[in-house]
Amino acid sequence: MIRPDQCRSSSRRRRLLFTLLVAMLLASACASSAGSDETAQATTTTVPKAPAKAESATQPATTIETSAPVEESDDTVSPTGPARAQLDWVVTVLNDGGQLTIDEIEERFGPAFLAEIPADQLAAFIPQVLEFAEPPFTVERFEPSDGGLSAEAVLVGADDRRLSTQIHVAASAPNLIQGLGFVPTELEFPVPVDVQTIDDRLVDMAPRSSLGVYDVTGGSCTAVHEIRSDSTIVLGSVFKLWVLAALAHEIDDGRASWDETVPVADELRSSLDGEIYELETDTEVSLQRLAEAMISISDNTATDMLLDRLGRETVEATLQRIGVDDLDANIPMLSTGNLFTLKFAPDKPNAVDYRALDEAGKRSMLSELDQAISPWVSSGMSPSEIAASTNADGVPIDEPRDLDIEWFATAEDLCQTLVHLDEMARIPGLESVASILEINPGGGIPFDRDRWPTIRFKGGSEPGVAAGAWWFEGSDDSRYVVAGGVANPDTAIDSIDAVLILASAIELIE
Repeated sequence: MIRPDQCRSSSRRRRLLFTLLVAMLLASACASSAGSDETAQATTTTVPKAPAKAESATQPATTIETSAPVEESDDTVSPTGPARAQLDWVVTVLNDGGQLTIDEIEERFGPAFLAEIPADQLAAFIPQVLEFAEPPFTVERFEPSDGGLSAEAVLVGADDRRLSTQIHVAASAPNLIQGLGFVPTELEFPVPVDVQTIDDRLVDMAPRSSLGVYDVTGGSCTAVHEIRSDSTIVLGSVFKLWVLAALAHEIDDGRASWDETVPVADELRSSLDGEIYELETDTEVSLQRLAEAMISISDNTATDMLLDRLGRETVEATLQRIGVDDLDANIPMLSTGNLFTLKFAPDKPNAVDYRALDEAGKRSMLSELDQAISPWVSSGMSPSEIAASTNADGVPIDEPRDLDIEWFATAEDLCQTLVHLDEMARIPGLESVASILEINPGGGIPFDRDRWPTIRFKGGSEPGVAAGAWWFEGSDDSRYVVAGGVANPDTAIDSIDAVLILASAIELIE
C-alpha cells in the first residue's frame, strides 16, 4: 500500500508508486501507445487517448458519504465503514474511465498523501490502472481492519482480470484517503515454456514477431535462443533507451548534468499521460527527473523535453555508438509528439505526406512540427472527442496504422543497447543510469526474483504493437538479456499477453 507518511525518500516513493499503482506495462502504457511501456507495467509512448485536460468523472464532494452501491459478487457480504465508502468512490471513478480533476483529488486524499504524491501525478496514474483490467469492476472480496479504516479488497474487471487493492483512510471525518494501492493478481507465463510454444504463440498473435535471449555475462551478446532474430522489431517506447544513452554520454562529456533543469514548454507537450504533461508552463524540471519519468512510466512529454535538450542528431549519433544495425530506419529520429501528430491528428501533415519525403524533407517537416503546439493541446478537444476521432486515412484511433513510421531495431540491437547502458552505468557519476532502469521491472510479471534480484526493463506499445527489453542479473552473477516484439498491422493486440509471452523466454535459461 502507498502510505506517504512511511515514504520519505523520493526514489523509494517512486518505486512504491510504480509498483503499486502499476504505472505501465509497456507503456504504454498508459493507453495503447507508440511506446507505452511498460506489463503489467506497460509503457511506452502512448497514443493520445485523451490529449486534452481530463473531464470530471465524478461530482466533487466535501464529505464522505456512501456512494451509489458498487455491484458485488453474490457471495460477498458488503461491510460498511469509511474505508468501504472511499473504495466505492474509487471503483466508481475507475468505472467512469479513471479521470479526476485536481479539485476532486484534493477533496478525497489526505495532505500527507498528496505531499508525497502530488495531485497532478495521481491524476495521471489512476487511469493507467485500467491497463490491467477492463471496467466495469465489481468487488469480489472486501476485508476491513482497523475498525473499518483500512481494508484489503479484490476488484474483478469485465475481462475477469483482478486487482488486489489496499486502502487506508483517516480516522476523523471526512476520512480522507491516506493510502491506496493496486496490484494485478499474479500473471502467468504460457505453459509449457519452450521455444516452440513461444514461437507458436507469437505467430498466432501477429505476423511479424522476433525474440532473442542473450548471455551478456562476458559483456557481449551471445545468443542462447533466437526466433526470427534478424527481423526488425517495431519498438514503440523501447526507443527511449537510446535517449537515456544519449543523455548519459552528454553528462559524461560534461555537456549536461543530472541536476540541470529545463522548462516545460507547450510545444513539447506530447500525450496526456504521465506526470510532466500536467506541470505548468515554464516549470523547471531536472534532467534526472525527466529521465526517470521517461523510462519508468514512459512519460512522453518527458521524452520530448529530453530529445529537445539533447538534439535529434545527438540521439541519432548514439545509435551509431551503440552499433544499431539499421540506422536509416530511425533517421530522422521522431519525437513522440511527431509520431502522434503524423499518425493521429486529423489534419495535415500526416503519415502519407511524411512518407513521400526524402531525408532532408522529413527533417524540415519535423522541425516545423517541433515548433508547433499539438492539436490535442491547443484545440481543447474533450477525451470523448479524441477517442472518436480519426486521422486523415480514416483509421479509428485505437486500431493499428502506419507501422512503418515508428522506431526500429533487431533483438540483438536491443541487447547491445542494454549492454551499452550497463557500461555507461559503471562510469562514476552515471550510476543513475542503472537505478533509472530498475525503477520499473514490469510489475505483475511472475519473474523469479530470488534467481534474478536485479531486473532492468523498458517496454513499448501502440495499437497492433508490443515490444520489450529486459536485463537480468542473477544471484550467481550471470547476466542475460531478453528482447523481442510483435507487430500486427491489421488488428490491435493484447499487449499484456504479448509481453508475458516475450518475458517468459527468461525461463528458457536453465
